[in-house]
Amino acid sequence: MKKAIALLMAALMTLGLCGCSLKDFTKTLTLTEPEEVTEAFFNGLKTKNEDALILYTANEDINMLLHSSGDKEDLNLIYDSLFKNFTYKIGAVKKNKDETAATVEVEVANSDFSKVLKKYQEKAYSYMEENLYSGKVNKKNLNAKCLSIFAEQVEKASKSEPGQAQKLTVKLTKNDNYSWDMELTEEMMKTIMGGLIIPL
Repeated sequence: MKKAIALLMAALMTLGLCGCSLKDFTKTLTLTEPEEVTEAFFNGLKTKNEDALILYTANEDINMLLHSSGDKEDLNLIYDSLFKNFTYKIGAVKKNKDETAATVEVEVANSDFSKVLKKYQEKAYSYMEENLYSGKVNKKNLNAKCLSIFAEQVEKASKSEPGQAQKLTVKLTKNDNYSWDMELTEEMMKTIMGGLIIPL
């Protein structure tokens, strides 16, 4: 009992040092099962919950979706269109004998965004060809227009019906906080995002 109280006090002291709220800490503590961590991520994607996604910003796609610069309206249109038809279903969970590693099966479906980049490049190239040397646009305006063109193409693609659900196997490892770290791969993000490639 004394050990449990000491651990709780140490955790509360850590909260004070790192500036986290008790509510955030309590929520983190409750994610003690691999399926809960997986659910938090996929639901975070669907609802654009930055608190849930911040753990995954090392991933290039997540980082771009959350931290791209440009017109907020266009950026919001891209995100909203990308996840408008996104669905997921958590399935079977398996842990190893020591409960230090786990896999979670997830079925995901989304609209097909695989042709967006090509269509964007065609439209953006035409616009640049017509306006680059006209003296009417500067680099800032050109970048803004290209972002707008990309947002339009993502929105158009989002109007297609979601394709057949695909199965993902999410790998997780137990961490020192009695929770789980989820491995986020490029292949997973490609499936989740319906094949969308975000131009640099």
